Amino acid sequence: MAEHPNAVAGPPIRARALILGVALIWLSAHWVFWGEIVRYSFVTLAAPFCHAVYLLLLVSLGNLLLRARRPQAALTGLETLAVYAMVSVGSAMLSCDLQSILVTELGYPAYFADKANRWSSLFDGAMPPWLLVGPKEAVSGFFRGNSSFWTPEAMHAWALPVLIWTLVLWAAMLAMLCASVLLRRAWAENERLTFPIVALPLAMAQHPRALYGSRVFWIGFAVAAGVTLLNGLNTLYPAIPAIPIKRQYILLIPSGPMQPVATITVAFYFFAVTLGFLMPLDLSASLSLFYLVYRAELLTVANMGLPPESRAPYADSQAFGAYMWVFAAAAWRLRAQLAAVWRSAAGGGAEARSTRLAAAGLAFSVCLLFGFLVVAGMKPWVAVLFLTLFGALSVLITRIRAEFGFPVHDMHQMGPVNALVRNLGAEAFDKPTLGMFALLHWTSRAYRGHPMPHALEALKVAGNAEADRRAMAFAVGLAGLVAVPICWAVFLHGFYRVGAATASVNMWGVGYAREAFSVNLSTWLNSPAPPMPGDRMAMVAGCAVAAALGALRQWLPGLPFHPLAYAAANSWGMANLWLPILIGCLCKGAVLKWRGLSGYRAATLFFFGLMLGEFAVGCSWTLLGMALNVQTYEFWP
Repeated sequence: MAEHPNAVAGPPIRARALILGVALIWLSAHWVFWGEIVRYSFVTLAAPFCHAVYLLLLVSLGNLLLRARRPQAALTGLETLAVYAMVSVGSAMLSCDLQSILVTELGYPAYFADKANRWSSLFDGAMPPWLLVGPKEAVSGFFRGNSSFWTPEAMHAWALPVLIWTLVLWAAMLAMLCASVLLRRAWAENERLTFPIVALPLAMAQHPRALYGSRVFWIGFAVAAGVTLLNGLNTLYPAIPAIPIKRQYILLIPSGPMQPVATITVAFYFFAVTLGFLMPLDLSASLSLFYLVYRAELLTVANMGLPPESRAPYADSQAFGAYMWVFAAAAWRLRAQLAAVWRSAAGGGAEARSTRLAAAGLAFSVCLLFGFLVVAGMKPWVAVLFLTLFGALSVLITRIRAEFGFPVHDMHQMGPVNALVRNLGAEAFDKPTLGMFALLHWTSRAYRGHPMPHALEALKVAGNAEADRRAMAFAVGLAGLVAVPICWAVFLHGFYRVGAATASVNMWGVGYAREAFSVNLSTWLNSPAPPMPGDRMAMVAGCAVAAALGALRQWLPGLPFHPLAYAAANSWGMANLWLPILIGCLCKGAVLKWRGLSGYRAATLFFFGLMLGEFAVGCSWTLLGMALNVQTYEFWP
């Protein structure tokens, strides 16, 4: 039998691929800081991360050239995928929805405490001093800029909090990786979920010649790249016409009190059209359908005369209840499969050892996180609820990505902190617990850049060989390990240089911490609110509706009423992407009807070209803007 063209001697993933992955994580940290924090140019708000696909494009093209000249030095398909996975997981760790928030929180109470807000006395005893940075003089450079983090005084002030939070982030990443290992067989092999997010990266890494040699692919690439190039030129030279494909707000009612809820967002993002084409038809149709139902619900409430401060129809609580039912239903379905995995772990062989190691790693990391929360001041029963809810949301987001391929799972205000305070009331918690809630704002604000889906997708694309999966798991773990200290170094260096509270940085230089302390913690301590009955009722209603939809789908398979689509209907992501996903859904339905499965496979190359063309030219405009320090076209959001 002839040797596979990618075959090499030695380990499945060689050191050169791991070194390249680490180097690109370092590059991604700079991209995220100068793009998301400084320029308001977000690359981690939607999956797949556009900059990770852009870097994969450069790697895959360079690898093709290297393979033609020195085949043994070229990366294999698995190694190329490992590089992509490392960039994705590393970028998720340091994204604007995770460690980026934490970096901006630690010095905020010390710097912004004054006589007017009385934080010195109000926050006294709320948060352990060893988790924060202070006094004010030690963090003034962080907020004012024109300074350097690499001074003995600044490094000494940050050393202990950075060390402790690094261990916490590592434990969280270990838990997510181990959970992904345990879920992989159930979702990737038994249920055969489609994992649409990694379809393009898989084609770029495993079959680059077939992809780049396709005329249909280049037609799609030219369409998206041409539009993005034209719009970029319009940004620099307004006399050049543009094709408006980014979000626009359409007023269904031109004036009056119902105008805010009668506004609908229209956009034509090429990457979202592609994902709508790749998603299962019933799921993509469900997303658009329930978004329109949600808008109708808002109109109905407004027509009833209820003021906005009433918070009706309590959409976040409805969604949270629906998510919790979906998690419970998924856990119930998984019981037999996980039991089989556990039984196989008792046997011999490499897969059994991997399962035992993953179970032990998950238990160890959860115990470590529980111990940290309790030592830091959180009541044990609250710590259990917090970790349970965070774990449930992590599994749900991973399920959404594996089954739907929905790119923006933001879940704003649905994290464990918000859910506990809404449903139990701030008055149910003591001061240290509320203080930890504020410090853990980075775990609860939003989940667009969550690392766990990327980890499971990496294990999925590694294939069925146990050695390949172990090697991929090691690469993902290494990415999480190095991304955390890289983030500290790059972000602290950058903030001390430009200043988190200066005009050189966009609003999120201090905006995340303002939410955590000026809005949340100050309100909880000054006027702790009781439980909100409306939120509780909405959560129960959301759970009941999701259960009814799940039962209906059992009786009528393929019906476009998926409970997860109902849960996601009110999200920021759905507001921006419902139309392009609907367009992709309609295109898929038409292709399958008129050209069949073979036609669908051929058309997929065209849609791959749409996504890659938008990412390639869009990311190039962003890099040009950062290099020249000028405003350039941002294709998303």
